[in-house]
Amino acid sequence: PRRIEGFDISNISGTFAVASLVSFKNGRPDRANYRRFKIKTVEGQDDFASMAEVVKRRYSRLLNESKVEGRESSAKGLESRLQAANRLKPELQTSNLPNLILIDGGKGQLNAACGELKKLGFEKIPIIGLAKEFEEIYVPGNSKPLRLGLNHPAVKLLQRIRDECHRVANSYNAQLRIKRISESVLDEFPGIGERRKQALLKKFGSVQRLKTATLEQIAAVPGFGGKAAAELKTFLEARSTLTGQ
Repeated sequence: PRRIEGFDISNISGTFAVASLVSFKNGRPDRANYRRFKIKTVEGQDDFASMAEVVKRRYSRLLNESKVEGRESSAKGLESRLQAANRLKPELQTSNLPNLILIDGGKGQLNAACGELKKLGFEKIPIIGLAKEFEEIYVPGNSKPLRLGLNHPAVKLLQRIRDECHRVANSYNAQLRIKRISESVLDEFPGIGERRKQALLKKFGSVQRLKTATLEQIAAVPGFGGKAAAELKTFLEARSTLTGQ
Protein backbone atom coordinates (compact mmCIF):
# COMPACT_ATOMS: atom_id res chain seq x y z
CA PRO A 1 0.00 0.00 0.00
CA ARG A 2 1.28 3.45 -0.88
CA ARG A 3 0.01 5.06 2.33
CA ILE A 4 -0.67 3.29 5.62
CA GLU A 5 -2.16 4.87 8.73
CA GLY A 6 -1.56 3.15 12.08
CA PHE A 7 -3.37 3.66 15.40
CA ASP A 8 -2.39 2.86 18.98
CA ILE A 9 -3.85 3.62 22.44
CA SER A 10 -1.76 4.47 25.51
CA ASN A 11 -2.87 4.90 29.12
CA ILE A 12 -1.66 4.06 32.61
CA SER A 13 -4.39 2.46 34.71
CA GLY A 14 -6.98 4.35 32.73
CA THR A 15 -5.39 7.77 33.28
CA PHE A 16 -4.01 10.17 30.68
CA ALA A 17 -5.55 8.05 27.92
CA VAL A 18 -4.21 9.12 24.53
CA ALA A 19 -3.92 7.76 21.03
CA SER A 20 -1.48 8.12 18.17
CA LEU A 21 -1.94 8.11 14.43
CA VAL A 22 1.19 7.60 12.34
CA SER A 23 1.34 7.75 8.58
CA PHE A 24 3.77 5.81 6.39
CA LYS A 25 4.17 6.69 2.73
CA ASN A 26 5.96 4.26 0.42
CA GLY A 27 7.22 2.39 3.47
CA ARG A 28 8.69 5.46 5.17
CA PRO A 29 7.42 7.65 8.03
CA ASP A 30 5.37 10.63 6.83
CA ARG A 31 5.70 12.67 10.02
CA ALA A 32 3.88 15.70 8.66
CA ASN A 33 0.70 13.62 8.83
CA TYR A 34 1.18 12.21 12.34
CA ARG A 35 -1.61 13.07 14.78
CA ARG A 36 -2.06 12.79 18.57
CA PHE A 37 -5.38 12.53 20.40
CA LYS A 38 -6.57 12.90 23.96
CA ILE A 39 -9.35 10.39 24.63
CA LYS A 40 -12.45 12.43 25.44
CA THR A 41 -15.47 10.13 25.73
CA VAL A 42 -14.10 7.03 27.48
CA GLU A 43 -13.79 6.64 31.24
CA GLY A 44 -11.35 4.17 32.73
CA GLN A 45 -9.30 1.68 30.77
CA ASP A 46 -11.23 0.57 27.69
CA ASP A 47 -8.98 0.16 24.66
CA PHE A 48 -11.84 -0.98 22.44
CA ALA A 49 -13.97 2.10 23.08
CA SER A 50 -10.90 4.36 22.88
CA MET A 51 -9.97 2.92 19.49
CA ALA A 52 -13.53 3.43 18.26
CA GLU A 53 -13.46 7.06 19.37
CA VAL A 54 -10.18 7.87 17.66
CA VAL A 55 -11.07 6.18 14.37
CA LYS A 56 -14.39 7.99 14.36
CA ARG A 57 -12.76 11.36 15.02
CA ARG A 58 -10.06 10.85 12.38
CA TYR A 59 -12.26 9.85 9.48
CA SER A 60 -15.22 12.02 10.42
CA ARG A 61 -12.88 14.96 10.07
CA LEU A 62 -11.68 13.83 6.64
CA LEU A 63 -15.29 13.32 5.55
CA ASN A 64 -16.30 16.79 6.77
CA GLU A 65 -13.32 18.37 5.04
CA SER A 66 -14.33 16.71 1.77
CA LYS A 67 -17.86 18.11 2.13
CA VAL A 68 -16.48 21.62 2.60
CA GLU A 69 -14.37 21.22 -0.54
CA GLY A 70 -17.46 20.00 -2.37
CA ARG A 71 -19.49 23.07 -1.38
CA GLU A 72 -16.67 25.42 -2.40
CA SER A 73 -16.49 23.75 -5.79
CA SER A 74 -20.25 23.89 -6.34
CA ALA A 75 -20.16 27.55 -7.38
CA LYS A 76 -18.05 26.83 -10.48
CA GLY A 77 -20.73 25.56 -12.83
CA LEU A 78 -22.81 22.47 -13.48
CA GLU A 79 -19.87 20.20 -14.26
CA SER A 80 -18.12 21.23 -11.06
CA ARG A 81 -21.31 20.65 -9.09
CA LEU A 82 -21.56 17.12 -10.42
CA GLN A 83 -17.96 16.47 -9.53
CA ALA A 84 -18.54 17.92 -6.07
CA ALA A 85 -21.56 15.68 -5.56
CA ASN A 86 -19.44 12.67 -6.40
CA ARG A 87 -16.82 13.77 -3.93
CA LEU A 88 -19.44 13.67 -1.20
CA LYS A 89 -19.67 9.89 -1.56
CA PRO A 90 -17.35 8.41 1.07
CA GLU A 91 -16.24 5.56 -1.12
CA LEU A 92 -14.90 8.03 -3.68
CA GLN A 93 -12.80 9.97 -1.18
CA THR A 94 -9.38 8.69 -2.19
CA SER A 95 -7.07 11.69 -2.03
CA ASN A 96 -6.85 11.91 1.76
CA LEU A 97 -7.71 8.35 2.69
CA PRO A 98 -5.08 5.68 3.39
CA ASN A 99 -4.67 2.58 1.26
CA LEU A 100 -4.49 0.54 4.47
CA ILE A 101 -5.34 1.09 8.14
CA LEU A 102 -3.29 -0.76 10.76
CA ILE A 103 -4.81 -1.21 14.22
CA ASP A 104 -2.58 -2.17 17.13
CA GLY A 105 -4.40 -5.12 18.67
CA GLY A 106 -6.48 -8.18 17.89
CA LYS A 107 -10.12 -8.85 17.13
CA GLY A 108 -11.53 -6.50 19.77
CA GLN A 109 -9.70 -3.38 18.64
CA LEU A 110 -10.18 -4.29 14.98
CA ASN A 111 -13.94 -4.80 15.34
CA ALA A 112 -14.28 -1.50 17.19
CA ALA A 113 -12.51 0.32 14.36
CA CYS A 114 -14.48 -1.48 11.66
CA GLY A 115 -17.74 -0.52 13.32
CA GLU A 116 -16.92 3.18 13.14
CA LEU A 117 -15.69 2.98 9.54
CA LYS A 118 -18.94 1.30 8.52
CA LYS A 119 -21.01 4.06 10.15
CA LEU A 120 -19.08 6.62 8.10
CA GLY A 121 -19.40 4.65 4.86
CA PHE A 122 -15.68 3.88 4.75
CA GLU A 123 -15.99 0.12 5.16
CA LYS A 124 -14.20 -0.45 1.83
CA ILE A 125 -10.91 0.87 3.17
CA PRO A 126 -8.63 -2.14 3.80
CA ILE A 127 -7.98 -2.54 7.53
CA ILE A 128 -6.06 -5.08 9.62
CA GLY A 129 -5.07 -5.62 13.24
CA LEU A 130 -1.63 -6.69 14.43
CA ALA A 131 -1.61 -8.66 17.70
CA LYS A 132 1.63 -8.47 19.68
CA GLU A 133 2.26 -11.94 21.06
CA PHE A 134 2.76 -13.83 17.80
CA GLU A 135 2.55 -10.88 15.38
CA GLU A 136 -0.73 -12.28 14.11
CA ILE A 137 -2.55 -10.32 11.42
CA TYR A 138 -6.30 -10.10 11.86
CA VAL A 139 -8.47 -9.40 8.83
CA PRO A 140 -12.19 -8.48 9.01
CA GLY A 141 -14.40 -11.48 8.25
CA ASN A 142 -11.68 -14.07 8.91
CA SER A 143 -11.98 -16.02 12.15
CA LYS A 144 -8.34 -17.13 12.13
CA PRO A 145 -5.41 -14.70 11.91
CA LEU A 146 -2.61 -14.82 9.38
CA ARG A 147 0.82 -15.92 10.55
CA LEU A 148 3.32 -14.97 7.90
CA GLY A 149 6.40 -15.45 10.09
CA LEU A 150 8.59 -12.91 11.83
CA ASN A 151 11.02 -12.69 8.92
CA HIS A 152 8.39 -11.88 6.31
CA PRO A 153 9.00 -8.42 4.77
CA ALA A 154 5.34 -7.42 5.19
CA VAL A 155 5.44 -8.32 8.89
CA LYS A 156 8.62 -6.31 9.36
CA LEU A 157 6.97 -3.24 7.83
CA LEU A 158 3.87 -3.66 9.99
CA GLN A 159 6.06 -4.07 13.07
CA ARG A 160 7.89 -0.88 12.22
CA ILE A 161 4.63 1.04 11.89
CA ARG A 162 3.24 -0.48 15.09
CA ASP A 163 6.41 0.37 17.02
CA GLU A 164 6.26 3.94 15.76
CA CYS A 165 2.63 4.11 16.93
CA HIS A 166 3.81 2.94 20.36
CA ARG A 167 6.56 5.52 20.50
CA VAL A 168 4.33 8.45 19.61
CA ALA A 169 1.48 7.40 21.92
CA ASN A 170 3.73 6.62 24.88
CA SER A 171 5.74 9.83 24.54
CA TYR A 172 2.52 11.86 24.45
CA ASN A 173 1.25 10.04 27.53
CA ALA A 174 4.52 10.75 29.35
CA GLN A 175 4.43 14.39 28.26
CA LEU A 176 0.96 14.87 29.75
CA ARG A 177 1.94 13.14 33.00
CA ILE A 178 5.07 15.28 33.40
CA LYS A 179 3.07 18.41 32.67
CA ARG A 180 0.45 17.45 35.26
CA ILE A 181 3.10 16.74 37.91
CA SER A 182 4.73 20.09 37.17
CA GLU A 183 1.41 21.93 37.38
CA SER A 184 0.60 20.25 40.68
CA VAL A 185 3.31 22.40 42.29
CA LEU A 186 0.92 25.33 42.00
CA ASP A 187 -1.68 23.44 44.03
CA GLU A 188 0.63 23.76 47.02
CA PHE A 189 0.60 27.56 46.87
CA PRO A 190 -1.82 28.74 49.60
CA GLY A 191 -5.13 30.12 48.33
CA ILE A 192 -4.36 29.99 44.64
CA GLY A 193 -7.66 28.44 43.51
CA GLU A 194 -8.34 26.81 40.16
CA ARG A 195 -9.23 30.06 38.38
CA ARG A 196 -5.99 31.83 39.24
CA LYS A 197 -4.00 28.67 38.52
CA GLN A 198 -5.49 28.42 35.02
CA ALA A 199 -4.88 32.14 34.45
CA LEU A 200 -1.19 31.62 35.15
CA LEU A 201 -0.94 28.57 32.88
CA LYS A 202 -2.82 30.39 30.11
CA LYS A 203 -0.43 33.33 30.35
CA PHE A 204 2.88 31.44 30.62
CA GLY A 205 2.04 28.04 29.15
CA SER A 206 3.90 26.00 31.78
CA VAL A 207 5.26 26.14 35.31
CA GLN A 208 8.82 26.18 33.92
CA ARG A 209 8.13 29.41 32.03
CA LEU A 210 6.33 30.83 35.05
CA LYS A 211 9.46 30.27 37.14
CA THR A 212 11.49 32.48 34.79
CA ALA A 213 8.88 35.25 34.65
CA THR A 214 9.55 38.63 36.22
CA LEU A 215 7.59 39.98 39.17
CA GLU A 216 5.93 42.52 36.89
CA GLN A 217 4.84 39.82 34.42
CA ILE A 218 3.24 37.74 37.18
CA ALA A 219 1.52 40.80 38.66
CA ALA A 220 -0.08 41.49 35.27
CA VAL A 221 -2.02 38.22 35.43
CA PRO A 222 -5.68 38.70 36.46
CA GLY A 223 -6.09 37.91 40.16
CA PHE A 224 -2.51 38.74 41.09
CA GLY A 225 -1.43 42.04 42.55
CA GLY A 226 2.04 43.05 43.62
CA LYS A 227 1.89 41.27 46.97
CA ALA A 228 0.47 37.99 45.63
CA ALA A 229 2.94 38.03 42.73
CA ALA A 230 5.86 38.51 45.12
CA GLU A 231 4.67 35.69 47.36
CA LEU A 232 4.24 33.34 44.40
CA LYS A 233 7.69 34.14 43.02
CA THR A 234 9.26 33.51 46.43
CA PHE A 235 7.34 30.23 46.70
CA LEU A 236 8.50 29.03 43.26
CA GLU A 237 12.11 29.99 43.94
CA ALA A 238 11.99 28.02 47.19
CA ARG A 239 10.52 25.00 45.44
CA SER A 240 13.24 25.19 42.76
CA THR A 241 15.92 25.25 45.45
CA LEU A 242 14.43 22.17 47.13
CA THR A 243 14.04 20.14 43.94
CA GLY A 244 17.10 21.44 42.12
CA GLN A 245 14.97 22.41 39.11
